[in-house]
Amino acid sequence: MTAASPPPPGAPVHVLVRHRAELAPEATAVCWSTGPVTARDLDRRAARIAAALHGLAGRPVAVRVPAGPDRYAALLGVLRAGAHLVWSGTAAAGERGRAILDDVRPAAVLTGGTDDELVAWYAERTGAPLLDVTALPDADPAEAAVPADGWAYVAHTSGSTGRPKGVPHTHAALTQFSTWFAAEFGLAPGVRVAQWVAPEHDPALCETFATLVAGAQLCPVPEAVRVHPGRLLDWLAAERIDVLQTVPSFARELLRESAGASRPPLTLRRLLLMGEAVPEDLVRGLHAAAPELELVNLYGPTETVAATWHRIARTGSGPVPIGRPIPGREVLLLDELDRECPPGEVGELVVRSPYVTPGYLGTGRDHPAFRAVPGHGPGPWYRTGDLGLRRPDGLLEFRGRRDQQVKIQGHRLELAEVEAALLGHHSVAECAVQAVAGADGIVTGLVAYVVPREEPSASQWRAHVRRRFGHVLLPMTFRVIPGALPRNETGKVDTRRLAELGQAPARPARG
Repeated sequence: MTAASPPPPGAPVHVLVRHRAELAPEATAVCWSTGPVTARDLDRRAARIAAALHGLAGRPVAVRVPAGPDRYAALLGVLRAGAHLVWSGTAAAGERGRAILDDVRPAAVLTGGTDDELVAWYAERTGAPLLDVTALPDADPAEAAVPADGWAYVAHTSGSTGRPKGVPHTHAALTQFSTWFAAEFGLAPGVRVAQWVAPEHDPALCETFATLVAGAQLCPVPEAVRVHPGRLLDWLAAERIDVLQTVPSFARELLRESAGASRPPLTLRRLLLMGEAVPEDLVRGLHAAAPELELVNLYGPTETVAATWHRIARTGSGPVPIGRPIPGREVLLLDELDRECPPGEVGELVVRSPYVTPGYLGTGRDHPAFRAVPGHGPGPWYRTGDLGLRRPDGLLEFRGRRDQQVKIQGHRLELAEVEAALLGHHSVAECAVQAVAGADGIVTGLVAYVVPREEPSASQWRAHVRRRFGHVLLPMTFRVIPGALPRNETGKVDTRRLAELGQAPARPARG
C-alpha cells in the first residue's frame, strides 16, 4: 500500500491507521508527557511488535502495557500480526483478571517491562511468552491478511454467574463503528481526544481507533488523574481537550468540581455520555455550565459494540432519549410474545445487525440472548434485557433493565426511577438503590445507599421519595456512604462493595 493508493472500503483499522501515517508521517498521533509521538513513530513501534508476534495470526494476544504511546503501538501491532486483542490495564486485577486469562488463553502477553503479578502468574501457569514491547528491535514485517469476519478483539462483560463472559468482535464491526464514530463526532487532524475509558471496558478500543483512523490526536489520561474529577478538570483545560467520553455519574462529578472557585470551567467541545442512563438534571447543569458544549448520549451493550445515539438538545425536557439506531443496526421493541410494541408502550430492546458479536467464548450464539425473532427476518439478533419505549417522534427512551424492574406489593417499579427521585433531594449528592428479596425471591424492600451533602436525614429522604410515588408504599432503608459511591475500573458504581461500605444507617431528622 502506498500513500497514493487508499485502502479498500472496510479495511481493518490498523490498515487505515498505517495509511494515515503514510499521508502525514510527521502529524502528532499520540500526546504524552514525554512529548508528542508522530504517526511515523507510532507505526514504527507497531511494526516491531507485529514482527515479534509472527506466527500468531488468528490467536489471542493479551496487551497489559502501562499507559503511554507503547500501549497503543501494542494494540496496532497485535492487529497487524493478524492476532486478536485482549486489552487490560496494569492495575491489580484480582480473581477477575485471572478468570479472563483462563477464559481466553492468550498465546502471548505484551508488557511494558515492569513487574506484574497477573502476567507472571499466567506465564508460570501456561508457559506463554511475555514480550516487553519497549525492548524490541526495529523490523518491517509483512502485514498479515485478516478477513472481515476474523476476530479483532475480545471484551468481557459481567456474567449472571459472576464469571466474566468473553465477547469477541470482528474486524468488520470494529472498523464500521470506529469510522462512523470518527465521522459523526468530528474527529479530524488537530482535534484532541481524551482516552479516558479504562482498557477493561470496550469503548476504550472504539475511542482509540476512531481517533487514530481519523488522524486526530489521542491524549491518554494519566492514571493519577483519570478517576479524580478535580485533577481531570485541570488536565482537560491544560491539554486543550476537545472531546471526552465518560459515564454520566462521573460527568456529574466533573460538573460539581467545575463550580468550585479554584477550578477551570468545562472547556470541552463535545462530551459523549455512555454506559449509564443520562439524568435530565445533569443535562441542565452541563448546558448551564458550558453553553457551547455538545452533549451526546450513546447506548448499547458490549454484544453489539453500541446500538443507538442521540444529540441532546439544549431546549429539551423530560427523559433523555437514547435516540435512533447507529448505522448498520435495527432496534425493535418487543413484548413477552415477541410482538412489536406500539409507540409509548414499554418493551425489550432487541438489536439486529451484522455487527452483533459472533457469540460468547465457548458457546457462540448458543444462548437465549441470541435467539431469533420469528417473522422479522434473518439475524444476527441480540436481546439486550434492557427496556425501552418509542416516542411518537420515533426516538427511543431507555426504561431500565428487566432485572432492575421490581414488584413491591403489586406495584412495578424501576430502581433507576427511585434513584432519580432520591437525587432530586437537595441533600443527596449520589445514590444507588438495590432490591432486597426473601428466600422465595419476592422483593420485600429497597436499600438506598446515599452519599449526603449534609447531615443525613432518613425521614426527609423517605418523605421526598413518597411524594414522587404517591400511594405506592416503598419499604426503604437508607445507608450512608461516606465521600463517594465506590466505582469499578470503568467508572460505574461497584454494587458489590456498596453493602460493605454502607453499614451506618442514616439518622432520623431532628425535630
